[in-house]
Amino acid sequence: MALLLPVVLLGLFYVFLILPKQRELKRHNALIATLEVGDEVMTGSGFYGTLTEVTDDAVLIELAPGIEVKLARKAVAAKIVAPLDEGDVTDESTAVESLDQATPDEASSDQATPDQETLDHEADQ
Repeated sequence: MALLLPVVLLGLFYVFLILPKQRELKRHNALIATLEVGDEVMTGSGFYGTLTEVTDDAVLIELAPGIEVKLARKAVAAKIVAPLDEGDVTDESTAVESLDQATPDEASSDQATPDQETLDHEADQ
């Protein structure tokens, strides 16, 4: 019984501390392996830039036009995913136009405005 508690604690220690760190290390190594010239990246220190050169152990990142920084390849923390196409995103003006074009029949009776309720009440009297 006295041996059970340390074994359980070691098991919990492994599950909660070591396994997540190993998963994160595998994910980061997979990211590092897929780096290519032209990728938008964020460094571990928070700089955003575009890869202009990738070697076995270093990368050259363009932070701004004419400003390039050489970093260790492992210093790249994340790739930046390209935003969605503008056609996929519905902006507010489109939503407003579609509301303006709605007919009274399309409006739901349970979502009546106070003005409509007042008119209905006055018509009943």
